[in-house]
Amino acid sequence: MQWADGYSRDEPNYGYPQPVFVFVESLTWFAQAIRSGVCTYYEATPWARQHAMLCALESEAPSGLSTHYSLGMRNWRNRVKIRVVDIWIRAHEEDNNRWLWRLVNEHRPEIERLCGHSAPVRGGLN
Repeated sequence: MQWADGYSRDEPNYGYPQPVFVFVESLTWFAQAIRSGVCTYYEATPWARQHAMLCALESEAPSGLSTHYSLGMRNWRNRVKIRVVDIWIRAHEEDNNRWLWRLVNEHRPEIERLCGHSAPVRGGLN
């Protein structure tokens, strides 16, 4: 389904501009990691979306984020190795939150424009 705000669940980046995508997907990554362990995020996230996220992090985020995201992509099936990512996310929660706020402030108009629409486009795909 295509929404008025450009959202498409079939697109690796949801059809969003890169800063908006990296914001939304980072929230998902952090929330799942903190709630139930980061392996649940990787298990539920299609490879194409993971790759899009890694590319977005490499250009939009501090290097620690892309480094640990990449570690998770490679090691999420290994309980011992994935713990490094879980521990890192918890240890850097405040830094990651500051980065998210900075990202929102830098791209506020794009985010606000997308938040203002939630109705499906007439004739959009179902």
